[in-house]
Amino acid sequence: MGTLPALVRIGLVLPGGGARGAYEAGALSVLLPALEARGEQVEIVCGTSVGGINAAVVAAVAALPAEEQALRFLDHWRSVRKGNVIRPVIGIGTGLGLLRLAGEVLELPGLRSASLLDPTPLAHSLEDWIDWDALHANVAGKLMHAVCVVATSVERGVPVGFVESAAKPPRSDREIEYVHTRLEGQHVRASAAIPLLFPPVEVTAPLGAAGHYVDGATRLNAPIAPALALGAERVIVVGYEPFAGEPRTTGAAPGHAPLAPPRLADVAANALDGLLLDQVAHDVRRMLAVNAFFAEHPSTGTSRAARAYREAQGRPPYRRISYALVAPSRRGELGALAERVFRERYGGLKGLRSPDFALLSRLLGGGAAAARGELLSFIFFDEVFIECLLELGRADAQRWLDEHPGFWSADAAAVGFDAPEVSSEAVALDEFRARRRH
Repeated sequence: MGTLPALVRIGLVLPGGGARGAYEAGALSVLLPALEARGEQVEIVCGTSVGGINAAVVAAVAALPAEEQALRFLDHWRSVRKGNVIRPVIGIGTGLGLLRLAGEVLELPGLRSASLLDPTPLAHSLEDWIDWDALHANVAGKLMHAVCVVATSVERGVPVGFVESAAKPPRSDREIEYVHTRLEGQHVRASAAIPLLFPPVEVTAPLGAAGHYVDGATRLNAPIAPALALGAERVIVVGYEPFAGEPRTTGAAPGHAPLAPPRLADVAANALDGLLLDQVAHDVRRMLAVNAFFAEHPSTGTSRAARAYREAQGRPPYRRISYALVAPSRRGELGALAERVFRERYGGLKGLRSPDFALLSRLLGGGAAAARGELLSFIFFDEVFIECLLELGRADAQRWLDEHPGFWSADAAAVGFDAPEVSSEAVALDEFRARRRH
């Protein structure tokens, strides 16, 4: 097989999803060796939430052969347990935790809680999972061009990309602020601080960005734009739902009884879909739309208005981006998997095996299987579920490679995105609209 020119930089984009991060690791264990076989490697990695944790791991092991990297990803996730991430929900501290939650609701001084779960173990686990010295050495040695972890500033309500790179990061814009720093555990924990579940994390370095942060997924779950801004010319994106989307059923069918009122779990699952999962598909579609309408095109060249708009922002023209996209083939597949594993391992009296999981399942909806599975899949750090996610990620990555022997695609139809070819009329309309705005 031929290889790409050395100057073509490949970016890796890893969104957030809690325990679903094992799916990313499974996919990477197939994709990175396939990339190495082509004489290529990832040089830019951007992650949000658990994707930020996986991004740091990717950067730390980048000097190893790809097959060894794959084994590290799989071994790391196979060792993850609930106790590595959160303290027990039921135990000695349960009463105090409930008292603090009551104090938060009643605004009682000295009795406040900013989260339902205590992620204290995660801080210690990250030091074992991520070889920070290796990460810094790989960036300093230019094996990794840039590593970006996205978090959301509580004080300012904007996404912040903490970037470690040998070069100065790109200029901040309306969508994201970039902060050049030496990455540490605090940045990754801030990126993974899921609101309500985990408390905000105080970031102290660099001083100019000091403050409290929560999960970057609340504002930017699919950091495709940061990867491109950092110089990626091809991107690998791993998602948790089909990128093309599927029609959703709404309401009761004619002639049938009205649907029952939605439960809290149903509302929360829909909100989570919109907040986290649908962002990924939206950002992928935006990238494909730019490919189709604004980037350099074989028949029409580059839209003058698009070029002028980018120049006015002090940015280079849009580039046509080739990509590799890995995601499940059916919507809700990971949630259904979580529900099935939970019922098999913790249903009924088997819930005594882990009272924490039994309690969390009740809090997340009890018998509302579909919604509960979606929510549970984010915090279900169970070894059987994790193994299933690893295998599913590997299978979906292999499916992409089987369908794309050349690894890369630039065709919107590859993911079912209906984007017509750029026409001269579309370009003219784009230019007319741009002149109207100015």
